[in-house]
Amino acid sequence: MNQRLLLGLLGIVVAASALRAQVTETPATVEPGKFFLRMDAVTVGVNRDKAEPMRFTALGLASSILSIGMTQNVDVQIGAQFFVRETVQLGGGARDSRSGWGDTAVRAKWRFWSDNALGASAAVIPYVKIPSKTTGVGNNHVEGGFIVPWAMKLALGTEIGAMGQWELKRNDANNGYDSRWYASGFVRQALVAGFGVYGEATLAASSASSSSFVGGAGGGVTWDFSKFLQFDYGVSRGLGGRATDWTNVLRLRWSF
Repeated sequence: MNQRLLLGLLGIVVAASALRAQVTETPATVEPGKFFLRMDAVTVGVNRDKAEPMRFTALGLASSILSIGMTQNVDVQIGAQFFVRETVQLGGGARDSRSGWGDTAVRAKWRFWSDNALGASAAVIPYVKIPSKTTGVGNNHVEGGFIVPWAMKLALGTEIGAMGQWELKRNDANNGYDSRWYASGFVRQALVAGFGVYGEATLAASSASSSSFVGGAGGGVTWDFSKFLQFDYGVSRGLGGRATDWTNVLRLRWSF
């Protein structure tokens, strides 16, 4: 495998890690004894190298997080990437593709503050990513961090929210770990007949380099099929030299 293709494979790792559209977590927890499934049924990320004629594509199918309610303010969660395919294609026709089961994450959510009068709440979500990849998908290292989401409901069906996240991730050289910081925010508006729209912005930085800025902006449409089932289509545009150019996600949320 030539050097350009090896550099391309590093690029698809970046693309696959950004397979997220509506990324902002919410502080809401699942009722005791109930389940909540959030599944990114189909996720596609596309990135073109600015300096070399390379195209990176990442596809995720059924990337899911299952939450189980323990108390009114605590739930536990397990996440899995059931299928991930990463492809790099060079301008000369060379192509490399890897696919298989992705990584697994174990998480917990504690809603530590809520104010019913304001319609606002906040939570903390510690998590650990366990390498369970196959056939070259993933980096084969344990990673982890924590997320602090906040949300507030306003009048006329409007909701706003934000989150901060710190994560310890394996570095690109595969010889240590870097700290990564993320921030995001959204505004969501309910419309009619169960439909709604949202907009979202994201920002990420790394201790690896002062030029490691990655951001994104996008939006989407939601549809409440029933009280227990919601569909969501979102698209986001990456900002920054290492961001995935475009990410499209078809997502479902199911309470049972």
